[in-house]
Amino acid sequence: MSYILHLGHQPTDIAGISGLLNTTAGGFDPTLDVNAIRHVGFNSYSAPFSFSVPEPVGDLWLGFRYVPPNADANSINRAEASFLEFYSATNVLLAQIKPITTTNRYHAIAAGDTSVQGSSSYTAPNGQPQWIDVRVAVGAQITIEFYVEGVLQSTATATNANGKGKPRHVVFANTALHGISANRTWYYAHIAALDGVSTIGRRFVRRSPNAIASFNQMVGSIDALRDGDIATRVASTAAGQRMSFSLTGPTGPASVSAIAGVHLKQIAQAGTDGPDATAGFLRMGGVNHDAAPVTVPSLAPVPAYSSWAVNPVDASPWSDLTLPNEVGILSA
Repeated sequence: MSYILHLGHQPTDIAGISGLLNTTAGGFDPTLDVNAIRHVGFNSYSAPFSFSVPEPVGDLWLGFRYVPPNADANSINRAEASFLEFYSATNVLLAQIKPITTTNRYHAIAAGDTSVQGSSSYTAPNGQPQWIDVRVAVGAQITIEFYVEGVLQSTATATNANGKGKPRHVVFANTALHGISANRTWYYAHIAALDGVSTIGRRFVRRSPNAIASFNQMVGSIDALRDGDIATRVASTAAGQRMSFSLTGPTGPASVSAIAGVHLKQIAQAGTDGPDATAGFLRMGGVNHDAAPVTVPSLAPVPAYSSWAVNPVDASPWSDLTLPNEVGILSA
């Protein structure tokens, strides 16, 4: 279950989206989450946002929901237009998805020893919600594949004899995505990055802390965990302290064919003394099921994931009837 590199589209997850969260219907799938990232601007609008991931072992997969500009999305008239960009740890461009003025289509481009642009069958439909998936593979070659609703639209491969590194930074370039000098509106939501696992057809339901449950051993209020503000926190003064809570938010689509896993995400930071590791746990039938602890730095908060591929009670596959109602965090 170590394939999770990034989940979420909140200000604590992504640089550059403060003040842009929006609950307008259609911007996101309400069975999965409670908001979207909303942009409004002219055809010269440029508002990149980004996140970083640990170095993937396999290919980087990125999946998200995209609602193109609500008009003129099929008219690309600026050379600087850009949709997605992928960079190495040293901020060297590896690949991108770029709308091209000569075709009005979104093209995959691999930036290896030379820049190779693939052909494309994709023109953005005005205001039509779509699921986007991108695979970036870096080795002796750099390959990028661009999928819409699971269908391959554009791909490109370039040699990488100079040894550019794995993708570590994902930038939503979000520049000049429509063609007319008038305000248009578009959205992003449900962002996930996985290591070596396809995001095609995979959906994540985001739920958040609701009310204190069996444990309340840490300093601070449950409000600090559920307000979406990275500046408000709970703290542990000794290893082994727990805080557990019920969950609120969407419960997922009405019909789910399979549940691949349960993931608990924290934004955590070590203090100057005391515990320097954290773990998530599930409480089921009065029993705590602890994940392995993750050491976190004292320099700045980082995401920390705890994952369960199967139900820890009996190692059976998850179902909507067995999902935990109480989860928590544990200092270690």
